[in-house]
Amino acid sequence: MEGRKKSGRCMIVIVVSVLFILAVTTGIIVWQVAYRTSNNTQTPAGVDSKIGNARLYYSPDNNRSLIFMVTSGKGELSGNLWAVGGSGTPIRCVKKTLYEECLEWEKDRRLRITYIEHVQPKLNCYEIEWSTLQCQTQVLMDCYDLGGAHWYGGYEDRFQPWPLDGTSRPASAYVTMDSYINQIGGVQERYFFNSNGTGFFIPDEIPLYVSINESQDGRFCLMAKHEISPYHNVDGLLPNLRYNVCSGLNVLDIHRKMSALFISKPSDIPDKRLFRYPIWSTWAQYHKDINQSIVNTFAHAIQRNNFSHSQLEIDDDWTPKYGDMVFNESKFPNASEMIKSLSKLGFRTTIWVHPFFNIDSKAFVEASNQSFLIRQYGSELPALVSWWDTSLARGEMAGILDTTNPMAVQWFLSKLRYLRKEYNISSFKFDAGEVRWLPKIYNALATPLNPNIYTQQWARLAYESDKDVRHQEVRVGYRTQDIPIFVRMLDKESNWDNNNGLKTLIPTALTFGVLGYPFILPDMIGGNAYDGYPDPELFIRWLQATVFMPSLQFSIVPWQFNETILKISQKFVKLHEQYADDIINLARECVITGAPIVRPLWWVDPDDEVALTCDSEFLVGDHILVAPVLDKNARSRDIYLPTGWWRDEIRGVNLTGKQWIRGFKAELNELPYFIKLPNP
Repeated sequence: MEGRKKSGRCMIVIVVSVLFILAVTTGIIVWQVAYRTSNNTQTPAGVDSKIGNARLYYSPDNNRSLIFMVTSGKGELSGNLWAVGGSGTPIRCVKKTLYEECLEWEKDRRLRITYIEHVQPKLNCYEIEWSTLQCQTQVLMDCYDLGGAHWYGGYEDRFQPWPLDGTSRPASAYVTMDSYINQIGGVQERYFFNSNGTGFFIPDEIPLYVSINESQDGRFCLMAKHEISPYHNVDGLLPNLRYNVCSGLNVLDIHRKMSALFISKPSDIPDKRLFRYPIWSTWAQYHKDINQSIVNTFAHAIQRNNFSHSQLEIDDDWTPKYGDMVFNESKFPNASEMIKSLSKLGFRTTIWVHPFFNIDSKAFVEASNQSFLIRQYGSELPALVSWWDTSLARGEMAGILDTTNPMAVQWFLSKLRYLRKEYNISSFKFDAGEVRWLPKIYNALATPLNPNIYTQQWARLAYESDKDVRHQEVRVGYRTQDIPIFVRMLDKESNWDNNNGLKTLIPTALTFGVLGYPFILPDMIGGNAYDGYPDPELFIRWLQATVFMPSLQFSIVPWQFNETILKISQKFVKLHEQYADDIINLARECVITGAPIVRPLWWVDPDDEVALTCDSEFLVGDHILVAPVLDKNARSRDIYLPTGWWRDEIRGVNLTGKQWIRGFKAELNELPYFIKLPNP
């Protein structure tokens, strides 16, 4: 009897407990539903959020278009988030605040927008992040209207439009490729900004593709996706698109503040002799047809014709095999004596180096035996690549240095130290370094998602080769603004136009400058003469366009033309030397402020519409304006003077700014330039 009573009481307890658990569970479910209903957006039409000073909402015309609108000092930037299209109803993943919004499309994607108020510098930014939730092959893309604003930044380009809205580029992997064949070039940053005072910065780890005005669609698009190449997803990560959108007062304000926040300043300046005196290279004058006699003759001719020099550069084809860092004795029977004699003439001698090791070189065997080369994917064997000094028809291939391997870097640097010790080489011209030369799929000691790290490490290797004097040069740049060495423009062609010719010099210099690379080497005066030497007029106008740039580089010799061309060339080399101290002072300013040496006209008048689009004039600092003649047979040009008072240095006349000077006369021996005066 007592047992039955206990059993009954147990049953009551169990039933009550079950009912309690059900009640609690039901309460939690009801609370969650209520919370989600009160805090989440259940229908696309319901999204209309204010985040900081921006707005996120669905377009009333098409409820699949999620619009992000940012207000800056001079207008609004409108973006279509999730521009690849899609359906579904988002819910909020966190409670909405003025500083954050988070929307999630179940089992598909998540959008998080965070408003950030930076204090130093004072700058308002929005971090926008898309995350995929389950699919490795998903494509993430946001597109913004170019919106009538003018855009700057980005990358080196064969046609180098300035501003960027004048171009049309299809979606391209944002890695260092080959601007010579109209790909995105070897100097680049994930940084863009516009004349309305809005800017973008995209972090390293994003597998980024960019399109600008593709098919004249008037849009600037950022895309993230994983493919076998170049963003090989070895870790199986889900795609992620994250970037910063910042707003400022105008083009100068946004650039100064974003570059202070996202771009490093140079740690020092390069060797001052490179600012004062020209580099003389064997390349464009002789190409590969060089030997000891030619180099000696070249040096004596430079002296005989009364030209100054910072160094003499022995370019391509001084080695027996590409990769073996010793002189070819059949061409240079006594290289040490040659360099000693050059030194007695006052020349420092630099030589051309690169990361390639042709398979017939001794260095290829040495490097591959120590795993110092980029390897085949899934193998310990070196990956073989072609480059401009190999011929597939002849079965020529090469290995390429693994710059992510510290031991490989030290091995390469030891080869450079040998050249210095054995031959008294002074420094080096570092060629290549772009991702373009890597295999499509490969293994390295470290294989980061962003292959631009290869480029970055090549530039840092170059710096390590000559840290004290710093008279080396590279032709690549990615997140290496802190390195105090000259960055060379990729080979220009000997023509007058903007197809990699004379008219691209100023836009390229301006682009390098706003990307944070102030120490600009504008390659060979007159171009590289791949289709024959330039005519004398092109040679002189090219020289004039570079006179006020940070450094000069000759190869084509002015004395091969005539006495007039020789004297004009001597005149403008002396003019460069006259202003070298000003350029060096601006270089020192770069270290402190990050401001470029070569500046766009909008630097002194960021609200001037003409200054925003001028691609044929530039400022040196804030006080020298240079307007070279860039058209064949022209003996005059139109010149725009921005705000202020300017002295015409040809005629000594003072002129007011914010006006066009139409038909300004400039004979072949004249370079129009102006000095800014104090306001009267």
